[in-house]
Amino acid sequence: MKKILESFNKLNDQARYCAFVVVVFMIILLDVLLLVLPQMGSIANISDQIKKMSEDTEEVYADRGRANQLKKDLQKERLQLKALSIKVRPIQEMPVILSDISSIANEYGVKIDQLVPEKTQQEVLTTAADGKYYALPVVIKVRCGYHKFGHFLNKIENENMFFIMKDFIIQNDEKDTNAHLFSMTLEMILVDRALNHAG
Repeated sequence: MKKILESFNKLNDQARYCAFVVVVFMIILLDVLLLVLPQMGSIANISDQIKKMSEDTEEVYADRGRANQLKKDLQKERLQLKALSIKVRPIQEMPVILSDISSIANEYGVKIDQLVPEKTQQEVLTTAADGKYYALPVVIKVRCGYHKFGHFLNKIENENMFFIMKDFIIQNDEKDTNAHLFSMTLEMILVDRALNHAG
């Protein structure tokens, strides 16, 4: 080490400066090779991890948004199901349903020619935990004007009864030129919960 220092001191200023620069360059090169490059790999790895975490976070937010939307949709469907469930009346209430239809007809000045449940056409739709569901056709023939019939039908649809209208026919009334004959079949959806309680 002593010989190296003596040799270094014998050099002129320019040579000493060049030697000093070479030594500093070597130290920096070694620092880059031994310390910085391995750190660059770690930084690149951390960058990839940050990018993946960012994507995962975005996916979590998107999933949370979808979950919230699904909850809202489920709540809406439950409310609709509850509203329909209220409209599906027990089969034992069929006389009350017919009475309600007759009262609504009287309310709007609609003359009923026929209001008959077709019990022979009754069919089982399904059996569920809360009872057996039926479709019972009710044949209705009424005589009135268009406006009165529209009010009558609207009121029936807004009552607590669930039905599907079929076989709708309009004819001119030969006896009254201001009225028409309306024929239709209302397929009433009813439930028999008595069977469920008996079993």
